[in-house]
Amino acid sequence: MENRQDCMQNITKQLRVLFRTIQVHAKTVEQQCGLSSAKLWMMWELFANPGIKVSELARALTIHPSTCSNMLDQLEDKGLTRRDRSKSDQRAVHLYLTEAGTQLLATAPRPAQGTLSLALENLSDNHLTYLEEGLDQLIQAMQVKDDEAGMLPLSSRDSDLRE
Repeated sequence: MENRQDCMQNITKQLRVLFRTIQVHAKTVEQQCGLSSAKLWMMWELFANPGIKVSELARALTIHPSTCSNMLDQLEDKGLTRRDRSKSDQRAVHLYLTEAGTQLLATAPRPAQGTLSLALENLSDNHLTYLEEGLDQLIQAMQVKDDEAGMLPLSSRDSDLRE
């Protein structure tokens, strides 16, 4: 095995590659379609799952339900999504793309988060478990104070963050 210092440097480089790849894609998406990659991912989920509920969408995007609702408000204001209350259960709200939302998706790139999800799906169960455990240990070692940080989507504006 490589010496510990080399291993640590390689991991730092690999994390930068992942983070910057997502940042670059987010900027490209925003320039091409005027939406953040997180909102575009949301629209792809609505396209694939018409009638999905807010809680289900938040779970699919791995974001907090209130963040999901705020993002939906913004997409609805642009005329890209709509919400329909269930006639049988007024508490249930089902989400759909509008015609304008479907047209936007026809020319939009795939969001980076979807690519990341697909890459994770392609990992073996063992690799996925090792990655999860390793990242969990890394986060614990960093003594991260914001437990909710993982429930907020990355945006191109996050590119201003530095180590």
